[in-house]
Amino acid sequence: MASAIFGDAIDYALVRIFGRRYLPFGLQPRNCAMSPNGSIYFHRSCCLTDFSRGDDHARHWFMHEMVHVWQHQLGYPVRLRGAIRIGLGYRYELAAGKTLADYNMEAQGDLLADYFVLRHLRSPRTMRQPRYADSGRLFETVLAGFLANPRDKKNLPRRLLRL
Repeated sequence: MASAIFGDAIDYALVRIFGRRYLPFGLQPRNCAMSPNGSIYFHRSCCLTDFSRGDDHARHWFMHEMVHVWQHQLGYPVRLRGAIRIGLGYRYELAAGKTLADYNMEAQGDLLADYFVLRHLRSPRTMRQPRYADSGRLFETVLAGFLANPRDKKNLPRRLLRL
């Protein structure tokens, strides 16, 4: 499923999916997955044995987390950036002239997951930002560099802190 977006840019053999929290002492809410180190940590009540067989919302969530795996494997400091939550909104504004690198770590997650459910699942109702349901060409314009070469580190967020 992830290879539909990332191709061979991720070493899938290194990815582990855990049905347990990453943070101790109940600090990670049930409906919160974390992917700080190249592995994904879902609360056991949300973890599926095969996300490709999950509903569209589960697949969207999985793809969002796979974006963080991709970021980590390309060298982006996901754990550090996640610890410093300033400027990490999930909302993105698609605009011609922007590239994937113009978006912060979390916005990249939602943007690529939205593109995945729109393009591959044909499920615009599942998008976090359904206002872009008719914007397939704009997605492809913004994602052109990423789609051409998802292994290129230039696709990672340009700045560690984006206020």
